[in-house]
Amino acid sequence: MALKEVIAIVRPEKALETEEALFKSGALFVSRHSVFGRGKEMGQQFFRSWFRLKSRSSSYLRKTKFSALVEEKDLAKLIQQLIAKNRSKTFGDGRIFVLPAAGD
Repeated sequence: MALKEVIAIVRPEKALETEEALFKSGALFVSRHSVFGRGKEMGQQFFRSWFRLKSRSSSYLRKTKFSALVEEKDLAKLIQQLIAKNRSKTFGDGRIFVLPAAGD
């Protein structure tokens, strides 16, 4: 049984739909994390102070990162489900990475 690790970074408002799609598509294990990042949408600007120093600008957006283990035979189905649930045809829809699982 060849396993692949699928990492999907999606908009937080699509997290529940994405999680359901992962399990319905045959994922054996799923973890979910809140992360910050930016891509082609170049993020948004917000300000914060660190240790009472001058405010610094950052251009990161809130995203949700999923890591899932899936059998190689279910990989194409899972990727198609992720695309279907998250595509809005605008920048910021997310990214999908496929890696060999450790031990393969």
